[in-house]
Amino acid sequence: MESGSPITKADHVCLGQKLTFPAYGEDSLISNVLFITGKRGSGKSWTAGVMMEEFHRLGLQFVCFDALNAHGGIDSLPRVESLKPEIGQSIDMKSLVDRLKTTDKSLVIALGGLPLVKQQELIGDYCEALIEARLGKGIHTVIEECQDFVPQMGRPISFDPIVRLCKLGRALGYGASLVSQRPAGVNKEALSQASVYLVHNVINNRDLKTLDEQLSFGTDKRLIKKILNGIASARKGECVAYAPEFFRDRGYLVIDKVRGDRQAKHTGNNVDVRSTLGGVSHSEDEETEPFEAVTSAAELMPFARQSSSITPAPTLANETSPSALPPLSQEFRGMAKEYDVWEPSVDDYATEYDTEPLVEKKESKNTKWIPVAAVGGVSLTAGLLMVVLQGFKR
Repeated sequence: MESGSPITKADHVCLGQKLTFPAYGEDSLISNVLFITGKRGSGKSWTAGVMMEEFHRLGLQFVCFDALNAHGGIDSLPRVESLKPEIGQSIDMKSLVDRLKTTDKSLVIALGGLPLVKQQELIGDYCEALIEARLGKGIHTVIEECQDFVPQMGRPISFDPIVRLCKLGRALGYGASLVSQRPAGVNKEALSQASVYLVHNVINNRDLKTLDEQLSFGTDKRLIKKILNGIASARKGECVAYAPEFFRDRGYLVIDKVRGDRQAKHTGNNVDVRSTLGGVSHSEDEETEPFEAVTSAAELMPFARQSSSITPAPTLANETSPSALPPLSQEFRGMAKEYDVWEPSVDDYATEYDTEPLVEKKESKNTKWIPVAAVGGVSLTAGLLMVVLQGFKR
């Protein structure tokens, strides 16, 4: 990708030189379901961050459930707030969704540190509240580590609400991005709702097989297999996009590199592991951009256009301040409520999620006599057989 390429457009979500999607109207990307995948470090969270920055640039609204705390820098953008419930706290999702209806702000909810069951509960409550609210405008929900919320095995409390949002959301102007490094770990019922697949480097055989099953519909299967064989060698940021509704004139597939110019700081970094002789450290000041920049930040000018089906938020050019409304983090502070911290035990997961118990049952006291009885039965049978044979000889 050439540096300085003009890839920003007033009416398109631009993820790369060739990865562009409509921002407004009935075909808006914001009301579609996306699946973003790739092994750790391949760039999937970076891609999700680029997409959210594009939504912000275009005056569109999003909510991100950040299970990895990879998007902590996005709240530095003018119309983005963040919430971080602590252990023992919850969020009144009905009130939060009602507030989203009257604000132009987007929201990042940091879930890292909360028990998994609490994360599942929050996301489930949000999806149900969003469907019931019928906001009358476009809004996109990003769910990181989605395999924990719509898993292939088991049905946590978040499962049905997320699938329902993916199925019914488009008619309401709602869309969702499911982000995971393990396609095989995500339920196929949820994957089947995706109209856009953004696939980064994937090497696991089961994951590749899952992608093969999902991408082969209506496309040359030999081409899909060839691409999936090559995706295992993809470098950071390189992406295969499968989007039949958007790339119909290009064989449904586009291969490109996700743009590298980010306004917000990407916080999804790995720990800098060093020798214990020199100490172990992780310095955020030493962070480097994962991809080469393709355009300058000055080119990311705010655009918005009214539409009958999707209503974008006002442009920054018409605002004298980021927003006249109070910060969401202050406004929803009163919505935090205490709850009893509960951590699932081994028995809880054994009965609810697994097909086989994780804890083996204790051996019955009577089982120790089984070998003795077997030996006795064999000896008795042999004795009777000898008596019968002797009777024949006589």
